[in-house]
Amino acid sequence: MTTINGRLREYGIDAEQADALAQDIQQKKYGPLLRQLLLRGLWADVVDEDMPQPQWITRWRELAASEFPFINSPALQRLLDAGVDVHDLTDVVRAAQVLTIYNIAQLMDEPCRDLGYDVEDAPDAQLAYLDEAGAPHRPGSLHDALEELDPAGRHGQPRSLELRQFGGLPGELQAQLRDLLAKKAWSQAAVLWKRAVGDELAHCPATVRQLARQL
Repeated sequence: MTTINGRLREYGIDAEQADALAQDIQQKKYGPLLRQLLLRGLWADVVDEDMPQPQWITRWRELAASEFPFINSPALQRLLDAGVDVHDLTDVVRAAQVLTIYNIAQLMDEPCRDLGYDVEDAPDAQLAYLDEAGAPHRPGSLHDALEELDPAGRHGQPRSLELRQFGGLPGELQAQLRDLLAKKAWSQAAVLWKRAVGDELAHCPATVRQLARQL
């Protein structure tokens, strides 16, 4: 039978954190686990940024074909047929999803917030779990920690064009650029960027400096 530690690692939680969560569970402290599961669950369906082709479009088409609700496959196809760049589309969809899951996390933290804090008899309802004695415990703020679990490592921030272009380069070229940027060899990095991406040479020095700040 799989241990909770093993299942947490399968779920993508690193070994050190999985060990800590397993110890909390043994001590009947479920808040950290609940928080992790909720936050990772929110991020789970945010579209991927895979290169050269994101996988979410195929997945959405398959869902629509299986009569799963909510997926507007015809509208998606019209956008692609109109020549919309698939990566621009991905970035817009992802931004909308990140905003949505942030708002959901905030709503879970403060479900009565929209009633206003000036209402005398407004309930103070909060998300919590009950321990074996029936005492409630809060898992901690979700929206404050949401950005830390961004699978892209950008804390929810949009992907810049240069970062997207970098992600589409072969691994060997990425390694060469990383090495040059780490050494602050801006001129060499700019020339390599020009060859790899085809950007205007005059723009390349500024672009590689911007890229260096994001890697």
